[in-house]
Amino acid sequence: MVAGTAGTFHTDVRLFNPSFEKDIVIRARFVPAPTPPSDNRGALGGPGATFTVPKRTMHVLNDVTTALFGNTPTVLGAIQFTSDDPFEVTSRIYSLQDGKTVGQFGPGVPTSAAKTKGAVLQIRANGVRGQVGTFRTNIGVVNPNDSQTSVAWRLYDRNNAVAGTGTTMMPPYGVTQPLAVIDALYFQGLPGGLDLSDAWVSFTATNPIFVYASVLDNGTEDQTFVPAVDDVGVAPQSPPPQPTTHTFDVTLEDWSITFSPAPTNVQVGDTVRLRIRRENGIHGFQVTAPNSTTVVPDTRPTSLTERTFTATEEGLYTYFCTVDTCGIGHASMYGTFNVGRDDGPGGPGY
Repeated sequence: MVAGTAGTFHTDVRLFNPSFEKDIVIRARFVPAPTPPSDNRGALGGPGATFTVPKRTMHVLNDVTTALFGNTPTVLGAIQFTSDDPFEVTSRIYSLQDGKTVGQFGPGVPTSAAKTKGAVLQIRANGVRGQVGTFRTNIGVVNPNDSQTSVAWRLYDRNNAVAGTGTTMMPPYGVTQPLAVIDALYFQGLPGGLDLSDAWVSFTATNPIFVYASVLDNGTEDQTFVPAVDDVGVAPQSPPPQPTTHTFDVTLEDWSITFSPAPTNVQVGDTVRLRIRRENGIHGFQVTAPNSTTVVPDTRPTSLTERTFTATEEGLYTYFCTVDTCGIGHASMYGTFNVGRDDGPGGPGY
């Protein structure tokens, strides 16, 4: 849970032992948020404490970081409570000024409740402290894992349009103190004029994390704790590219075989339609795939003739004249074209 003693902020914790039969031992470990926040360094090796909660007892820990850890640095962070027995824990974090408090309740949550994908709703960020009728929102993150975690963020405005995106790297057991939703730690380069009077945030993480928001009334400083909810939506995948039919005119004439247009942009799975005609002489035409199999058999057109094949293999396709007695230019009547590569159409042989 989020806790700390920093400036006017304090945290009171209550732990409940539900057992009718036994006292239980609870261990606590404090993970401080880094200063400055952009350093984002966490360490589970922070101050620790162990204490006993009698059966059917609510254990009171006011100003919890001082009560448990004594000389803990005055910063916010997270406390991890563990026990070999069942227990419940809650907290209240608040600001104390002139004997008056303003704050919010925070539940204790098990590590199993951390999320790799979630959303934080009811965000408001449309004013500054002291501006009556407006709100500001802070977001906090806890990485309960022993490995680095990348978090991708999306901020949605009042109209549910994406207003900004960002990525945060959380170190092992990393904690961020609550920061404004518009802070650069989360979203870089937000445009001006955004309507965030009713907004929300989605996140996707490489490991399960805890995310929460604190929404503050700028007039009263009243605060509302907003935990992340599940986001089970799955973005549709882009449909695979559809096969295309490419049509080329092939002209056979003394000394050359000409394609029009040039045979480019053919991909595996595409259909190749060849319209073959003989301009002069006696010529034949054949195409072989990169594995040397014939995809267009020996064709000797006397009029316009069509041949079609499907490109099933990436690589260099070869075409050539099949009539070796067609004349002195027969040796130059061949060429190549590429399928599934960007290195050009190949070309005629000379």
